[in-house]
Amino acid sequence: MADTFICSIELSKTAGITLTVQNEGGGITQTIHMDGTAITLKVESEESTSTIVQTAEKLVSTVAGNEQTSTVTQVQDLVRIECKSFEVDAETVSVKSSADTTHEAGGKFTAKSTDDMTIKSSAKLAMSSTGAMSLSSNDALTAKAVNDAQVQGKNATVKGSMNLTLSAGMAAKLSGTTVEGSATAKMDLAGAMTTVGKDLTTIRGSMVKVEGGLVKLG
Repeated sequence: MADTFICSIELSKTAGITLTVQNEGGGITQTIHMDGTAITLKVESEESTSTIVQTAEKLVSTVAGNEQTSTVTQVQDLVRIECKSFEVDAETVSVKSSADTTHEAGGKFTAKSTDDMTIKSSAKLAMSSTGAMSLSSNDALTAKAVNDAQVQGKNATVKGSMNLTLSAGMAAKLSGTTVEGSATAKMDLAGAMTTVGKDLTTIRGSMVKVEGGLVKLG
């Protein structure tokens, strides 16, 4: 047997028109109210109420439950969405702003792509972290600057699992309070002009060989 509806229409010269439909069997009440300024559409049940209020300046959609409420507010220059969770599920998503864009999270922030990802700025780009920062790749990794490049840290380590190459188009400098170079097999120092030592220099080995067309000691 179908539910029995109770329908009513109220007309008022001051309050406007109210149309009400009550579904007693389903516990649902539907109301449309027009007062000359706003149109209000409301659907109420025991657990939730959805409301749409429309005026000439604003459109507000609200869904209120026993624990949470979500609201969408639209005016001529703003659309605001207030909710506990916000989801967009689409094949293609495009977001564009002609001025500033801000993304802020009070918890974790994750950006993930199963294909290529590009982050590009026509001006400066700054990335910072108050905690540890990690940059890794399962393939090649390239860091390049047209002007000066600087890597700085309390302790800095550059490591190659196979080969390590450090080169400069002009001068290359390695300095420190103590500088140590070691090799498990062979180490070469070579140059058109090579200088080893300054104030106190020790050359030591089980066998030391000094050779040249001209050798000057002292």
